[in-house]
Amino acid sequence: MTSKYSIVTSDLTVKALQDSGYKSTAHAIAELIDNGLEANADLVELFVVESTDRPTHRARYRVEKIAVLDNGDGMDPETLRQSLRFGAGTRQERKGIGRFGVGLPNSSISQCDRVDVWSWTNGPDNALHTYLDLGQIAQGLEEVPEPKLDALPTEWQALAEGLGSSGTLVQWSQLERVQWRGAETTVTNTEHLIGRVYRRLITKGKRIKLVPVRGWAQLPGVRDTRPNDPLYLMAPSSTPTPFDTKPMFRAHGAGNTGQIGVEKFLVMGSDGNEYPVLVRSSIAVEAARRTDIPGEPWPRNVSPSLKPGDTPWGKHASKNLGISLIRADRELDLDTGWVNTYEPEERWWGVEIDFPPALDEVFGVTNNKQSATIFSELASFKWREEAAGLSYEEFRETLREEGDRRLPLIEIVYHIREKLLGKLRSDLKDQTQGTGTSRKRHEVAEVQAEEAVKRRRTEAPPSLTDKLAEETTEEESKQLQYESLVKTHRYSPADAQRIIEETMSQGKHIRLLTSRNPDSPAFFNVEYIPGMLQVALNMDHPVYSDLIAVLDQDIDGASREDLAERLASAAKAFKLLLISWARFEDEQPEKPRERAKRMRQDWGRFASEFLGASDADDEDDE
Repeated sequence: MTSKYSIVTSDLTVKALQDSGYKSTAHAIAELIDNGLEANADLVELFVVESTDRPTHRARYRVEKIAVLDNGDGMDPETLRQSLRFGAGTRQERKGIGRFGVGLPNSSISQCDRVDVWSWTNGPDNALHTYLDLGQIAQGLEEVPEPKLDALPTEWQALAEGLGSSGTLVQWSQLERVQWRGAETTVTNTEHLIGRVYRRLITKGKRIKLVPVRGWAQLPGVRDTRPNDPLYLMAPSSTPTPFDTKPMFRAHGAGNTGQIGVEKFLVMGSDGNEYPVLVRSSIAVEAARRTDIPGEPWPRNVSPSLKPGDTPWGKHASKNLGISLIRADRELDLDTGWVNTYEPEERWWGVEIDFPPALDEVFGVTNNKQSATIFSELASFKWREEAAGLSYEEFRETLREEGDRRLPLIEIVYHIREKLLGKLRSDLKDQTQGTGTSRKRHEVAEVQAEEAVKRRRTEAPPSLTDKLAEETTEEESKQLQYESLVKTHRYSPADAQRIIEETMSQGKHIRLLTSRNPDSPAFFNVEYIPGMLQVALNMDHPVYSDLIAVLDQDIDGASREDLAERLASAAKAFKLLLISWARFEDEQPEKPRERAKRMRQDWGRFASEFLGASDADDEDDE
């Protein structure tokens, strides 16, 4: 029979709990920080202590202790002893950031073989001390040692800033599974995560201090954790300058709450009551991705020729990809299942789901507070395929009749997938459509097309744009181009002016651009401007998204598998494009079908010239 103070309950083993699912050392440390904040601490200090042993020629100083100290309420003997039992947490209620109150032993033995806890309610010199030692457990220790009076070691007292009349210190030693070796490396990697996990609590006045230590002397780099906001709406924050003191994103979308970028849903919990869930969204400000925004230049030490994603703040954003799940002001997870990880534009949007602890079962919150499994599974949920022809409302009713556990979240997932992410992504494409990044992708084709046009001028009568140029002044042509770019294609005046100046100065008579035209069935549109043949790729047509955009994506960071998948997807789209034309011909009456066939043959000859083929095949295809 399991005793009152047994280290593990009958259905658990220490060996199993060593692999308790913590994603990293930083996630395990976050459990200790949770305990301090849950105990009403306003200061939590993280100490990472390197050994004073001199490293060998190629080795580095190695971390030998990690400790978390808080100035919270402290624990009485019973609570302290229970806190080191597996499966016997002291906080079963659903309030605050706690889940089951079992994080202390779970997180500790996932990283170390010994954990010591000192806790006091009447000064650190009157602390109570107990511990877990996996070596002793392996030799037969069955109960958590009874807490004994044991003053907090003077070394920790000397390092601490917030030592108060009550508090707790958790010390890890015999660090067998910590993933980083040095104190500063451990602090830096931990800072990114805990700054994100506790960003809201930090902005509300909670302090999480980071202290790298060698021996018992503080190293340079002692600092308070700054908020790391994946929505990039907080300031100040840990985002690199200039966005450390001002938001890098802005709220996005009208929302239904009267607040920009905030959508509210009511979700029924397992208790039959409805609870609010807030979906927040944001998008990068133009100055984060462009160097030409008046009054907002990039810092002098950042080259304006850099791709936005290669800037310090762009690299920072690349580490915050995903949908942030917030529970009781604490982040559970940054879920990357909703992200096209190979697409660099994904770093420039943010989405946050904010829900209360009462919805833990609905979202599938895990005991270690690192994920919400039911919500995460829905990242790959495609309701149309599963609905098998049913309408959205009919499909929801089917899920209701079947008692499907996903039902409470379907409306939120539908909003995110069908409305929110699509709008964010399209707005991001519009944001940079006239910049150097997108223009350079077209310039290679424009240059080769220009050479083909020159050859055509020697072999064919003047084209329409050539004739119009003879009847129009250069200034009139520029004005017509400007009106087309700004009014028709919604480029900014600055972008339009720059594009016109670039093409005119280079003597080009061909311009390729991207534009949104949801009302047009054509996948590209042609404008005959005096001296300028302008081709606009329709970004709202599937040919653009399935073929052109797939091939135009940056390859930085893409794996061989990603690239192979893109090529296969683009090849399929191109073949379907050709088959669609074939079917178009097939459905025509006899005379229009003959005209379509001749047009196809003529277009084939032109394509041969523009693609640089040496021998055009003039034979028809009968």
